[in-house]
This record gives sequence, C-alpha cells and structure tokens, in this order.
Amino acid sequence: MAVRGTALQSQLGELALAMIPPLSVSNHKGQMGRVAVVGGCKEYTGAPYYAGMSALKLGADLSFVFCMENAATPIKTYSPELIVIPLLDSEGGMDTMKSHWLPRLHAVVVGPGLGREEHVHNISYAIVREAVERSLPIVVDADGISLLLNRPDMLDGCAAAVVTPNIAEFTRLCKGRLEKEPGHFPDLSQAVVALAKSFKNVTVVVKGAVDVISDGDKTLTCDVPGTLRRCGGQGDVLSGCMATWLHWAQLTSASIATTGNAIPFPDPSSMVPMASSASGQFLMASSASGQFLMGRTLFKHYGPVVSAAYAACSFTRTCAHLAFQCHGRTMTTPNLLENFSKAMTACTRGHA
Repeated sequence: MAVRGTALQSQLGELALAMIPPLSVSNHKGQMGRVAVVGGCKEYTGAPYYAGMSALKLGADLSFVFCMENAATPIKTYSPELIVIPLLDSEGGMDTMKSHWLPRLHAVVVGPGLGREEHVHNISYAIVREAVERSLPIVVDADGISLLLNRPDMLDGCAAAVVTPNIAEFTRLCKGRLEKEPGHFPDLSQAVVALAKSFKNVTVVVKGAVDVISDGDKTLTCDVPGTLRRCGGQGDVLSGCMATWLHWAQLTSASIATTGNAIPFPDPSSMVPMASSASGQFLMASSASGQFLMGRTLFKHYGPVVSAAYAACSFTRTCAHLAFQCHGRTMTTPNLLENFSKAMTACTRGHA
C-alpha cells in the first residue's frame, strides 16, 4: 500500500534534507553533479533547456545538453551556463560521446525534446546502453518513453533508473508492457506497482494531482501542494531535478557506508529551524539534527532511488506552488525556476 495521509507522510520531507550535500570550501567543480540531458530537436528546444537548467539551479555544478544540430544555437541563446553539444545527428557522434563525454557524467536524462526521428532514437538508445554499462543513474521522460516502448530492453541492467510518465504516457506503458489499461487495476498505485515490477530495478513516477512513486517493492505518494496550472515544461523541470537528486542519493549511500549517520552540517546543535514557509512540507518542529537523522532512517528504508524520486517530486511541486501563489493563472514554467532559491532555503532550513 502506498504511504499517504499518515504521520510518516509528514516526515518524508526529511528525505530531501538527508541527501543534500553541504556546501564547503573544499568542494571542487563537478563534485555536486555533472548531469547530461539527451534531447533537443528543431521543434522542441525549450524542454532540454528546462531539464538542464533545473539540474543546474538545484545544485549540480555542470549541465550538458546533447542535441541535434538545428537545436543547438537556440538552446545556447537561452543560457550561457548550459554546455550544449550537437552530436545526436552528427557523424561519429556516438564515438565522441563514449570516449569524451560519458566518462565525465554522474547522471543522464533522456527524452526532453528528443523528437521521434529514428536515427536520433538509435543513437539515444546507444547512449543509454553505454550509460547503463557505466552504472550511471538514468531518467527517462517525454519522448524517451516512446523510445523505451520501442526498445523495451533499454534499461535492462540499470542500477538506478527512473521513468516519469504523465497519465497518458503511463497508459501507453501499461498497454505496451502489461497489455492492460490502468483502469484494470483497483487503483492507480497498484497499476504503478505492476508496471514497476515489469522492469528490473526501475522506479516509476506517475505525475498527476498526486505523484505515485514505486520500484515494485516500496511505494510512496507525494501530495505536497503544487499548482493548478498545467503549462508545458513542468515535467522537464522534474526530470532535471530527478537526475541531480539521484546523484546526491549515490553520494548519500557512499557517505552512510563510510561515516554512518554523521551530521554533515557544522555545529548542528546551534541550528534553529525556520518557523514557517510557504511550502510547509520541508519544515518540522524537531531540531535540524533530528530532522537529518530521521531523513537518513527513511533513506535506508526506501532506498536511494525511491528516496531521490520523492525528494525531486516534493521539491518540484513546492516550486510550482510558490510560483502559482505569485502568478496565478498567468504562471509559466520559468516561474518555477525563479522559486528554486526559496524552495531550497526551506528544504535546508536556511543552512548550506
């Protein structure tokens, strides 16, 4: 049964705090994450921008976009901070990706603005398979889901994969992999569990009024307040956040293995949680150190991938909620990016 509407649900916000790596003068560029977005074609240049920029603004140090030639210049003009490489339709693109770029990466998002051209899907599939061989976390969204339906072995052997369909994409996945409509199941959560079980080591996140997250074993729902607006691009924001949080989850697992539950913040006894926040979800009455330890306990229970997925959903919904409070029905996806700072301050209780 999915966890929802219980005391435990109110504590799940601690998962985010438990995974956010502290800022330090000893950190080096790239340590907080080098995230790649595979996508971007002539028609769709905004989606890879939102995914890449979200990964960067959340806290990744470097964000790469691997796109088609005719998408590169528009994406470059959106932000000088994105590293844009047009190799999806270039001769020798996969060789360059394999030898030069993939060894640098910590996580890969495939699908935002990818389009449906067969030769682009072929190289994207090859990139994912190489990323699997390198044990990189992978997020599959948007046109990447069409690629997954056509290449059902794409994520085989992946140690940390998340697929993020909306309800229409989820229905297609259920028909393709389960030969059943989601309505065949008693409720949405059970349908998500069944789809997750049809894969191996894949977590499914179905986006909606309530996000449902399952790896086939552990299941969570995220009902953090979001937005009534359904403008395009919000799913791309989630996919970028998801990739960064997956990398942070791997860092958290490594930290637990070497230091246990040592608090990564300076002088935790001196920390005072903020009294209130528009998000609500990330703020608890307990001490910061107690919140961190609760998050680590939940992290161990749910595992790194489900934990990262919940944190990404919760954070993205909080950004959308803050944006909607300010802009109402005129809200668009750039307004989510404008609220990353407020959402992160709430998430970390104002501490790095």
